[in-house]
Order: sequence, then structure tokens, then C-alpha cells
Amino acid sequence: MDIEVIDKAFRDYVSKFDKRNKKIRLKFDHTFEVVKVMEKICYKMNLSEEDILLAKAIAYFHDIGRFEQAIKTGTFKDDVMDHADNGVALLFEDGLIDKFKVDKKYHDLIRVSVKNHNKLEVEKNLSEREKLFVNLIRDADKIDIYRVICKYYIIGKRYKFETEPNLINVENFFNHKLINNNDKKTMSDNIISSMALIYDLNYKESFEVLKETGYYRDYLNKLKASNEKEDLLDKMKKEVIDYLKERNAW
Repeated sequence: MDIEVIDKAFRDYVSKFDKRNKKIRLKFDHTFEVVKVMEKICYKMNLSEEDILLAKAIAYFHDIGRFEQAIKTGTFKDDVMDHADNGVALLFEDGLIDKFKVDKKYHDLIRVSVKNHNKLEVEKNLSEREKLFVNLIRDADKIDIYRVICKYYIIGKRYKFETEPNLINVENFFNHKLINNNDKKTMSDNIISSMALIYDLNYKESFEVLKETGYYRDYLNKLKASNEKEDLLDKMKKEVIDYLKERNAW
């Protein structure tokens, strides 16, 4: 597997989209950052060179469905167009995978990893090897999401913990569960959902990389709340900080 070929093919594919579009630029940059995070996690785990190359290839592929999603729907909401399912369709139904010159013996692992990287729960009955690559891309993706939020979304009052959150989301947060997209109604729900992503990190090496990047610390420091919601946000911050301390990640 040649990462230089994959890199060039990815750039060629994205070149047909206008990078002046903020959403396109965001996902272009995010992809390369996820590749870097993935590489760090894999080396810490002492994976074989073959597996590291495959994991990095999956990082290039994981959000390839986002670009069409952004243009066709004008949003990143997966209830409008699931970008992971769209990515699988582009790669394996439309034949885009052929542009990347990836040996067919890797196709099934790539397919299952891309498909599952954004789901609330991964599909059941995966093999241990499938779980490895699914969990790797889920971890690497989540770690960089905090950089993305800080760079693109924490802008003044638009990203502030001040609306009344859905109580089921508060309950799930303190039970260390991910938040279902269907339960997100307000900006406060979105913030709770983002804060809760760390509960789904799978490997101690991922927590190490999370700590090294500083993205999560930066994210928490930038979160703001209204006076009425400040106590709740502080409790949530303490909850996740304690969670990270237990894993030597704070």
C-alpha cells in the first residue's frame, strides 16, 4: 500500500470541490489532521507497518463522503445524508476506491471502518481485527474534532451553554454515554454531545495522544455558559476532568 498514491488520489478527488467553501476546507484539513493523529496512536500501540499504513489509509477515507454531503445538503447533519454510508457508496459502489490503488484484500476492512466511524454504536459481530480498525478511526476522528470545534465553531454566542438541555442528554452524560443525535435539540445539547465523545475512546494510547494534543483542554477552557447554566456546565467539566485524570490523560 502506497500512502503517497493515496494522498495524491485524495487531493485529486477533493480538487473538484471549491476550497473557498468553509465546509470543504474544514473537512480537507480535518482529514490530514486525523491521518497525523492516527499515525501517533498506531506507533504508540506498536502496530506493524502494514497495519499502520492501512489505518492511515482509512483515515484518508473516513470522511470522503462529507464533501458531497456539504455541497448537496449544505449541512453536516447525518440525518439528512449519512456521510459514512455515502463514503462507502462512493468508494465501493461508484468505484472511487480504484483511484487509490489499494489491494482488494484490504477492501472489507476499509468498508467496515468507514461505515462505522460515525455511528452511535458499532455494528455487532465484528471480528477482532475489524474492531481494531473501527475503534482506531473512531478514536482518531474524535480527538481532532475538538480542534475543529475550537477553530470553526466556538464563535461568540453561537456556541454557548445557555439553552435548556434535554434531560436525557444530561443523564447520559453523567452515565458516561454518547449522546444520540435524535436527542439533540439545542446548542446546549450539542455541547454536551461533544463533551461526551471522550467516553468512547477505546485505547490508552488514544488518551495519551488526546493529552499530548491539548485539544480537549483547549475546548473545555473555551466553553462559556449563561449565569443560569454555569453550575451545570462546571459540574460537567469536573466530571470529564475526573474521568481523564483516572486515565492519566489530564
